[in-house]
Amino acid sequence: MKIELLSVAQKRKPADIFVAGFFEKEKLAKEIESLEPQFAVAAKAALAKGRFEGKYAQNFSSFSSDYREAQEAVLFGLGQKKNHRKGCLRKATGQIIQLARARKAARVRIFLDSFVGGEPTLADGAAIISEISLLASYEFDKYKSKSEDQKKEKKLEIVEILFSKKQNESALRAATKKAQAIAQGVLLARTLINEPGNIMNAPELAARAKKMAAEKKIQCRILNEAEMKRLKMGGILSVNQGSVTPPALIVLEYGTRFKSKGTVCLVGKGVTFDTGGISIKPAKDMEKMKYDMSGAATVIATLGVISDLKLPVHVVGLTPAVENNVAENPQRPGDIIEMANGKTVEVLNTDAEGRLILGDALVYCGRYNPKAIIDLATLTGMCAYTFGDKAIGMMGTDKKLLSHVQKAGEETGERCWELPLWDDYRDQIKGHHSDLYNIGGPYGGTITAAMFLKEFVPAKTPWVHLDIAGTAWCDCPRYDCVKGATGVGVRLLIECLSHWK
Repeated sequence: MKIELLSVAQKRKPADIFVAGFFEKEKLAKEIESLEPQFAVAAKAALAKGRFEGKYAQNFSSFSSDYREAQEAVLFGLGQKKNHRKGCLRKATGQIIQLARARKAARVRIFLDSFVGGEPTLADGAAIISEISLLASYEFDKYKSKSEDQKKEKKLEIVEILFSKKQNESALRAATKKAQAIAQGVLLARTLINEPGNIMNAPELAARAKKMAAEKKIQCRILNEAEMKRLKMGGILSVNQGSVTPPALIVLEYGTRFKSKGTVCLVGKGVTFDTGGISIKPAKDMEKMKYDMSGAATVIATLGVISDLKLPVHVVGLTPAVENNVAENPQRPGDIIEMANGKTVEVLNTDAEGRLILGDALVYCGRYNPKAIIDLATLTGMCAYTFGDKAIGMMGTDKKLLSHVQKAGEETGERCWELPLWDDYRDQIKGHHSDLYNIGGPYGGTITAAMFLKEFVPAKTPWVHLDIAGTAWCDCPRYDCVKGATGVGVRLLIECLSHWK
């Protein structure tokens, strides 16, 4: 699908649907009367009769072959202007795309000026409409058979963003270009995650990361099993020993010329399928466990977006990729393993595997002397129980970095909420026959998992851990995402790195 930015002064052919926003208790904008005078008459009549008031998500639709912009025109309710926020505009855009798809419209024209006010600026509006239009249009249907009739069905092909003032064009074009690059990164992450486990294993994820790196001119190195043995990465190796496919540590690097400004390491959990190992998961919902590499997909996609946007920052993305399976010689509860930094871990539960592979990757970060590390992982069910799909669980060692990440989450709608990382929780993972246990008991699981990761973060390095277990997958369609992977974290990380100091 394409996004096009149009000035009202440009010549344009009619769209299939024209959409304008309307704030409750406001008058119909003069620009709408000018663009679509006959529709304005119908809309004013509906307002006068109370058939339409402009309450949020309420809409008034009218069809006429005499309309200029499109034969169908829609007035979309935005609620009161004083309450209008970026989040409101995101949802409104998603609902407009759903409406357009239901109408089988190929071209939708959205009048930008009528959707801004309150918090969002014109540039914000252009960015949000561009981003959400792409996200809400996404489908993962590559494995579906299609009838001849289905192949001929009209699909949404173009979303036009119509604006009134020519002097705003350069800023709007910059905003839409950036938003589209970010949205494409989210879609890449979604596709990597939605691939089934029989296709997306560690070697396949490494191959796709390598292909993307070549296209985006990013450095890529894949550490194989032999190299991991040499580096004594017992966490990655022990988790993967029950799989017939080899593990991989994917290392992507962008912006070496910016090293003098400091390095940021991004680490993403890449369990391409998680059976739970010998501590096997229940059958119900196990098919979703292909999503256990969401952190890895986010990091890979984020590196691509960073390159597209040419951000002035040195970033290293590390994604340890494994399959937690029970073939041949799986890891056993009670096994003691040695991690890359020499610490030993007694594995009490083989379904607490993500922290083991992340531990080795965090140790590997040390060779880059990073100024900051951010990791993302579908790490604990406890986090999903706590926040549902509404927030990312956030913990870390540096208040400034935590604040920066949280602010980025508020800006992008990928909200984070901090949980404590008090030393008191350390006792729960203190080992008996080893340095550490890989779980900390039945309570506080999200926090004790982060405490475990903290053991492997290079000394004195600011670090933030993001538990995306509840936010990386949606079971029911929402305004910007169909059922499946959400691609959470890409927008958050790009916002963080776009304002990096």
